[in-house]
Parts: sequence; structure tokens; C-alpha cells
Amino acid sequence: MNTTPQKTVTAVEATVTSKGQVTLPSELRKRLGIQRGSRIRFSIPARGAVRVEPVLYDLEDLWRMADSGGQTGGPMSFAEMDAAKAKRQW
Repeated sequence: MNTTPQKTVTAVEATVTSKGQVTLPSELRKRLGIQRGSRIRFSIPARGAVRVEPVLYDLEDLWRMADSGGQTGGPMSFAEMDAAKAKRQW
């Protein structure tokens, strides 16, 4: 008897408009916790699959975390803050 859990893959499709826009399928929005006004990030490696993830923090959140001593890893370094700022699109 095989007791190894099977990985379940959910595939969803969407159509790209003439403006390059896509409506995210509800299954994807639910899984990622995306609501109106949410930000998402596309990570595009040189090879392999594109990764889509919600943007959990914006710069103001990172500064608040830094002021309060950061999370369990301790205070955020200036290099970490600079890296966070560099990711932000102004």
C-alpha cells in the first residue's frame, strides 16, 4: 500500500487582452490572497517557470518593521533596507 501523498497541481488559464492585460482567475486570487488593490510580483528566472507571488510588504511596512526591531531575525540592517528600497518601483 502506497502512503506517499500525491502532489496535486491545479492548472488555470486566462486570456491576454490587446493591452496585455489578464484577469487573474478566482482560484489563483483565492490561493494567493489577492484582493482589489493587491500588488503581485512576477519573478522571471533565466530558465524555468515564472513565479507569481503577492507583495506582502511595501516600503512603509519595512520601515515600521525596522523601527520596531524587525521580525524574529533581529533588527534589519541598512543593507537589507537598501535592498528593500531597490525593489520598490517609484
